[in-house]
Amino acid sequence: MPDRDASSVEVTGAIIFYCLCSGGMLLVNKLTVHHIPLPGIVTATQFASCSLFVYAAKYCKLIKVDDFEWHRAKYFLIYVFSFTIGTYTNMKVLSMANVETVIVFRSCTPLAVAFFDTQFYGRAMPGLRSCLSLLLITTGAIAYISTDREFQVNGASAYSWVLIWWTVLVFQLTYGKFLVTGLPLASLWTPVLYTNTFSILPAILLCFLSGDLRPARLWHVYDQMTSTSYFWLSASCLIGIGISWSGFWCQSLVSATTYTVVGVMNKMLTVTVNVLIWDKHASTSGIGALCVCLAGGSLYQQAPLREAQKPDTEEVPLSQPVSASDNEETVFADDEERCSDRDSRRLS
Repeated sequence: MPDRDASSVEVTGAIIFYCLCSGGMLLVNKLTVHHIPLPGIVTATQFASCSLFVYAAKYCKLIKVDDFEWHRAKYFLIYVFSFTIGTYTNMKVLSMANVETVIVFRSCTPLAVAFFDTQFYGRAMPGLRSCLSLLLITTGAIAYISTDREFQVNGASAYSWVLIWWTVLVFQLTYGKFLVTGLPLASLWTPVLYTNTFSILPAILLCFLSGDLRPARLWHVYDQMTSTSYFWLSASCLIGIGISWSGFWCQSLVSATTYTVVGVMNKMLTVTVNVLIWDKHASTSGIGALCVCLAGGSLYQQAPLREAQKPDTEEVPLSQPVSASDNEETVFADDEERCSDRDSRRLS
């Protein structure tokens, strides 16, 4: 689907829907891994349920989806690898740290994505206001880390999983823009189907590596499963469908950096709910640092395309090379002027 100009109403609707899905997904995943401490199994279930949903909707002719073709699917293989690793590491982070840790590290992603936006997608460098915005985001993140109890106790090793997740997320946000604007697609359900279907097998492999499929562990978790556990697992799968589609929709309408900043800003609702529900939240100074991050994000303005900054009319150089034909026309014009002057003198 080529990049296109969208109305402000469509962009606003896409951003709001994506924010609701993203904020809800973070909270529901936290509850899901609390009731089902098998992040790999939960991740694989979310991928499979989303893929089955798209297949069912396609079978019922409710949506248009491209078939699996190598010339299109090959571009999704790298993305699927990062998508799977990113989802799993996000689950690991949520199982070991508070939600604010995830939010603050995500707040730093616009700095990296803005650079890649200028390199690969023809965006201009961020303006003064946007630079101030990104600076506030980074400052707030550093201030938060300095107040985090886990960082003070364990140092940088407490953030190993967070750093892996952050690096993968930057790549995913940058490369995802190409998938929805640089490839011919029947609809945005195609990348949803491709990414989730291709991610099932890697997710199962991660389950083996992490020990989620060990029989003793599976039976232990199964014995503790309740109706509440199944409810949150179903809710996470449903929201996973929504965030898969809304994410690609929003990504197709705005720049990669703007999409990243939107993802940061929608976390304010998550922070509010987290403070009200869980005891394991940041301190008052940590929440203040987080607010600095979110305030910086609110100042960001999308950088225009570099082509849009060029003048409408090209400047004509003062001197231009003269072709042979132009030279001949000039010679003929001079001869005609001389003949005209000579005839005028004869008549006079």
